[in-house]
Amino acid sequence: MQQIAWQRELLRIVTIVAISSAAGMTFDKPFWGALIGLVVSQVLMLKRLNELFLWSNKQGPAPIDSGLVGYSVDVITRRERFLNKTIKKHKKQLKRITQGIESLNDGILITNQAGFITSFNRASSHLLGLRVDTDKGQHITNLLRTPSFVKYFKKGDYREVIEFKSPYRNNLIVQIQVTQFGVDQKVIIIRDVTERQRVEQMRQHFIADVSHELRTPLTVISGYLEMLADADVNPGVMRAIRQMGEQSDRMKSLVNDLLHLSKLESNNAGIGSDWFEFQSLCAMGIDQLRGYIPKSLTGEKIPEANIECECTSNIEVLGFSEEIHSVLTNLLTNAIKYGRKEGKAAQIKIGVHSSSKGLEIAITDQGDGIAPNHLSRLTERFYRVDESRESTVGGSGLGLAIVRHALEHHDAQLKIESTVGKGSRFSFVIPAERIRIKGSE
Repeated sequence: MQQIAWQRELLRIVTIVAISSAAGMTFDKPFWGALIGLVVSQVLMLKRLNELFLWSNKQGPAPIDSGLVGYSVDVITRRERFLNKTIKKHKKQLKRITQGIESLNDGILITNQAGFITSFNRASSHLLGLRVDTDKGQHITNLLRTPSFVKYFKKGDYREVIEFKSPYRNNLIVQIQVTQFGVDQKVIIIRDVTERQRVEQMRQHFIADVSHELRTPLTVISGYLEMLADADVNPGVMRAIRQMGEQSDRMKSLVNDLLHLSKLESNNAGIGSDWFEFQSLCAMGIDQLRGYIPKSLTGEKIPEANIECECTSNIEVLGFSEEIHSVLTNLLTNAIKYGRKEGKAAQIKIGVHSSSKGLEIAITDQGDGIAPNHLSRLTERFYRVDESRESTVGGSGLGLAIVRHALEHHDAQLKIESTVGKGSRFSFVIPAERIRIKGSE
C-alpha cells in the first residue's frame, strides 16, 4: 500500500513536469517549463499537506488524495480507531479497579511524595472522617495529627505498621501502613483493627488474671515444699520433693514473666520516663548474672559463663530503667543458657557504642547458633527453637517477647543475627533523641 502511494505520487510529479516541459518546448524553453511544473507539483503537495494538518487538528475535512497524503489519512484513521478502542478498554479497566477500591473495607489513600493528598476511597472517609470537597490537596499530617503517626510519616521508614485511635471516631482503632508507589507517590492503607485489639485485650486480661490467681497457691506450695525439704525423710522421697520444688520454681518464674509481659503489652509498665545512667545499669545486670549457672534438667554440669563488657561511659538514657534492665538480663540469661557449646563455658561479649544514630548495645555469643528459618519468630510468645535444648536448661519462652515489647517503649527494635555453628548476636539501638552525655542537661 505504501509503495503504491509512492508510485502514484511520483507518477503525478512526473506527469506535471512532463506536461510543463512539453508546454515550454513550444516557446523553445523546455527546462523552464520542467522547472515550473516541479514548482507547481510541490505547491499542490503543500496544499494537500496543509489540508492533512487541518484535518488532523479537527479543523477541516479529510483531504481526498490517492497518493502519500491519502495513504497518511488512512494510516492515521486506522491508528486513531485502534487508540480509541484501547483507551476505551483501559477506561473500563480503570473503572473496575476504581469500583473495586471503593468497595474495599480498608481505606486506600494516595499522596504525592511530599505528603499532599491526591485521592482516597469511601472507607478512608469512614475511618478517618475525610471529605472530598475540603481534604483533597491537604497535607496528610494536617488531618492526622496524632504524634506517633506524624513521627512515623516523616521518618520515612515504613517497614512496620502503626496503630492509634482514629481522630474522627475515638472508639475506633486504626492500623496504618505506608507504601512507596513509584517515585513520586505514597499509598496509605488504613485498616480497622478495633475488634482484634478488643480480643487481644481480653487475652491479656485473662492471662494477667490467671497469673495473679496462680501466684498465691504456688507460694503456698513452695512454702510447704521448703518445709518438707528440711524434714528427715528417706532419699527417694527427698528426691521427689526436690523435683517438685524445681517445678514449682519454674511455674513461679513463668507466672512472673506472664505478669511482666502483660504489663508491657498494656503500655502501663512505667508511670513516666526519666534519665538514668546506662553504664551503672549495665554493670548491675552483669553483676547479677556473673556467677549465674543455669540448672540442667538432665544433670549436665554447666560451667560458669565468661562475660566481657565494652561499655561507653557517661551516657544517660531517657526511658524506663527497669525495662532496660529487664532487656539486658533477659538477653544475658539467654546467652548464658544457649550461647555455649556442649561441655564448654559460654563466651559472651557485651558491646556498647554511641554514634550519630544513638546508643547501640550488642550481646554476642559463640554458641551453636540458630537456623535462619527461626529468626523471624524468636520474639513470639512461647516460641522454642529446639524442644530438646529447652528441656536441658528450661525456660518460659517469654524472654525475647518481653525484650521486644520493652524496646518498643524506647523506639528501638531487636535485631537478631546468627550463624549455625558460630554463634549469635542480639543488638538494638536506642535512638539519639533518647541519649545525652551525663551532666549536659
